[in-house]
Amino acid sequence: MSSTPSRDSVGYGYLEKLMNVLRSLAVEKTVAIALLIFLILLCIATVLAQWFWVKVLLTALIPGLLATWLGVGGCFLRIPMIMYFFDIPIKSAYCINQAVIALTTIPGVYTHVRNGHVYWKGFVVAAISAAVGVALGAYVVAKFIPGTTLRVFFGFVCVGIGMYIAIKTIKARRKLVKRITVFEVKKLEHGKKLAILMFLAGFATGLCGFGGGIYFVPIYMGLGYSTHIAIGTSSAQMIPVAGLGSSVLTYLGWMRLELFIAIGIPTLIASWIGAKLTTKSPPWILRLVYAASIIGAGLYVAIDTLTKI
Repeated sequence: MSSTPSRDSVGYGYLEKLMNVLRSLAVEKTVAIALLIFLILLCIATVLAQWFWVKVLLTALIPGLLATWLGVGGCFLRIPMIMYFFDIPIKSAYCINQAVIALTTIPGVYTHVRNGHVYWKGFVVAAISAAVGVALGAYVVAKFIPGTTLRVFFGFVCVGIGMYIAIKTIKARRKLVKRITVFEVKKLEHGKKLAILMFLAGFATGLCGFGGGIYFVPIYMGLGYSTHIAIGTSSAQMIPVAGLGSSVLTYLGWMRLELFIAIGIPTLIASWIGAKLTTKSPPWILRLVYAASIIGAGLYVAIDTLTKI
């Protein structure tokens, strides 16, 4: 007798309803299956009380999915989740986060390159300049800034960036952005101005433990890059910059390799799902909710640290 569930069974009915909901959101079948597998694994880990893996899956799924789906940085949630879920120092959370960013940005960059969204001359100048800045910033973090000070600083930076994302989303939600690729432009800024600004952005990235996109994209756009080229070139730049920042912290003893592997691999899948969920109409309400969650997470980290001093 076949063990395949019949269409009349309760379990099959629930799965079919969930797949129909995902299809109604214009989700590809492979993406729906991947997301469903993620949720099933999360449920199994919860039922079996495997709390380490529950935390790993949440840390991978929430920031990884929202970052690529909504076009905002997942590190603002990933860093506090790593700190509080796994009870590790903020410097280790910085190190793991930047390594995860360097890994999970690769598939998206491949797509950006194919679509003509990466300006290579600007990328080379910006990546070298930002790499020097992030290496210096990461070294300062590892050697000279106490963990308590860093937590408070990180918390208030998250509040500021959450407010920035919220304001930018409200202003831009009705605007239509024309797609311009590198095939349509002859020359963009790739000189001293870009190098200086990216060095400063890299240094700030090293201090905050981010991937850098929150700083890189506004700089590119301010120098005349179109939105798509700014995002694509910034994404490519984050691979060497975040990788170098993580390498400096790893060299100085802050890496937790097993945790990076555990979080990094499912985040890679979650980021792919998020990219596939992206639509032409930006989900601005969800962006506002995400901005509010960043502000809340930042305030919690800062206040929790200050009350323990």
